[in-house]
Amino acid sequence: MKTISNHKDKILSYGILIPALIVISGCASTPGSETESVTDLPMTGLFAYTQSHAKNPTPPHRLGGPVTIKASQHQGSIRWALPGPRKIDPAVFGTPDHPAGWEKAPFPLLGLSPGMRQQRDGKYTIVDHATPFSDWMTVGVGDLDMILRDVTAIDGSTTEDEIHFEASFKAPDNSHDYRVVVDGPLPHGKLFPTFGGVVTDHIMHGATGIGTRLMPTEYAYAAFWAKGKIYVDGRLTNDNQLIHMMITEFVRGDGNKLGFDGNVGAGSTGKVMHLMVPPFRVGPKGLEPAPLKSGYIPFPQIKQKMMAAKSKIMAMPEGPAKQEAMANLQATKALMERTKKHVQEMMAEGKMFGMPFFHVMFGNLTITRE
Repeated sequence: MKTISNHKDKILSYGILIPALIVISGCASTPGSETESVTDLPMTGLFAYTQSHAKNPTPPHRLGGPVTIKASQHQGSIRWALPGPRKIDPAVFGTPDHPAGWEKAPFPLLGLSPGMRQQRDGKYTIVDHATPFSDWMTVGVGDLDMILRDVTAIDGSTTEDEIHFEASFKAPDNSHDYRVVVDGPLPHGKLFPTFGGVVTDHIMHGATGIGTRLMPTEYAYAAFWAKGKIYVDGRLTNDNQLIHMMITEFVRGDGNKLGFDGNVGAGSTGKVMHLMVPPFRVGPKGLEPAPLKSGYIPFPQIKQKMMAAKSKIMAMPEGPAKQEAMANLQATKALMERTKKHVQEMMAEGKMFGMPFFHVMFGNLTITRE
């Protein structure tokens, strides 16, 4: 058995989805966005591979035998990723003249349609929707207990993989208590493989086509895709919810800046666990939109992050760098004002209740592998 202690108070990020019909919240479509722009795109990437393997009633075991991963954290450091802008990596998404990474999928489960990319001066800048992959973080404390057993190697109609997982933490403003409990692994994916629900020692995201391309390509020591229950203040609010977890290398730099493929892994040896609970439930025919009923409204803290960013920009010397930073901030401000209005409208109509997803990172883990 190998034991790994990771007590760095430094967190990085992951993510997996928010559908086009939900944006950051709610269930209304956005004119001219993903729901219209991807309809003519083919199903590319790993779609055909995954669909074929999902029919296999006897998927093989992983070569070398099962692997068990245990991880725990008690009253340790966590970071919340607030909804916000995500810069577009040209190594993953190309340029307006030569776009890439545009697989047909609900935003941002996998690719990103060209119609959802802001651009300036012949380059892509930021995603035209708020995402769970911003550079804005808040600090908290959380508990986590997990045991994974990676037995099945590839997708199939059944799996022998096992997941025992429970995490608890508070909202960033301490307004609510949350508990996330996994019921079981997902034996196969829809647009990309789940490897029986649990996978160890794999590369994901970014250029790989496994998971959202808005996260950079990163090494995962362990990961799972599962369904489970979400409790808010002790009350079950979401059942059969999609739950995703990864223990990965660090992918953030100074100021919690989420990296591009070209600057991931530059000297960092730390590890972090990413817990993502997206606004989907696992229904009888696949994933269904299901925003979390979190009760947490992030906009006061988002405003603080934007004011801090503005102060830093104003302190910069005059020149092209300051002008570009100010243009980026103005685009971000317009994006978040549009997002806030959408959230308010959806809440007034009773279609959502607070931030519809969790993206929480645990950084004081004790991890063992057997």
